[in-house]
Amino acid sequence: MIEQHRDEICYLQFAHLNQFPEIAHGAFTRLGGYSTAATWGLNASFMDENPEHVLRNRLRALQALEVEQNPCATVWQIHSADIARLEPEQWNDWRTDWAHRSYMVDGHELIWTAKPRRKADAIITNLRNVTIALAFADCVPIVLYDPIQHVIGIAHAGWRGAARGIAVATIEAMQAQFDCQPQNIYAGIAPSIGPCCYETTPLVQALFLGHEQFSDVPTAERYRGTVRESAVFNNVSEPETGQTKLHLDLWQTNRNQLLMAGLHPDHIELPGICTGCNTHLFFSHRKENGNTGRFPVLLAMRDERN
Repeated sequence: MIEQHRDEICYLQFAHLNQFPEIAHGAFTRLGGYSTAATWGLNASFMDENPEHVLRNRLRALQALEVEQNPCATVWQIHSADIARLEPEQWNDWRTDWAHRSYMVDGHELIWTAKPRRKADAIITNLRNVTIALAFADCVPIVLYDPIQHVIGIAHAGWRGAARGIAVATIEAMQAQFDCQPQNIYAGIAPSIGPCCYETTPLVQALFLGHEQFSDVPTAERYRGTVRESAVFNNVSEPETGQTKLHLDLWQTNRNQLLMAGLHPDHIELPGICTGCNTHLFFSHRKENGNTGRFPVLLAMRDERN
């Protein structure tokens, strides 16, 4: 990934997406924001936070990519394999449930909601001059672009989403709804918790392997084989104790799902930046014991004449 700076803000971009001038994107570090204490920096989450700080942080991220004039859509992330399609006639669904549907910060109108009405774990769209945004603190952000059909998407692929097949489900939705061909899609796996830091349990492994199923929303039958074959677990010996612990490799698991969905290996960028190892740069729910913020990942497709 390529490190970019705008004033105090620092964000990362995928090298293979930078070849497309119509695409604006960034996975933001926590540097340069207004939040303090445990959520210090560029926190994009309203949870246990000063709302004004969050709004200012979100505006700074939008300004860094020069997309602050765009409508900005997000979803309520629920660790599912559900995909939301952003369309013009559904725009009000993406605004806030509060009495005021937008907010003014330093003369800029923000259309990024505190609690979106739509629950999903990926957004896809072929709309230009809108920004899609999700927030993360260890879960895997997957940024997607089809330069042939001009479709963008972001998926939220933590262990529950990956165990439900969110990566392959998002590619299938792009195919079904926009006629995208998987071999044309570019994907970037942004900073997230790495296999070095992600100790897990035999129950999680059993859910991936199909020996157990979620009690609330079981993995769809059509994804169970893909989930099972994509899963990468390792036994890691801890130097301090000599004990062997089970670790989940979410990077390779999600990469495998993208490959099994038909993406070309050269179209998948996986920089291998671990949020758990880099809490000075990123929020990490696990390493900071849940007392942390969320960093935004933004993606927009500019108008062709730009």
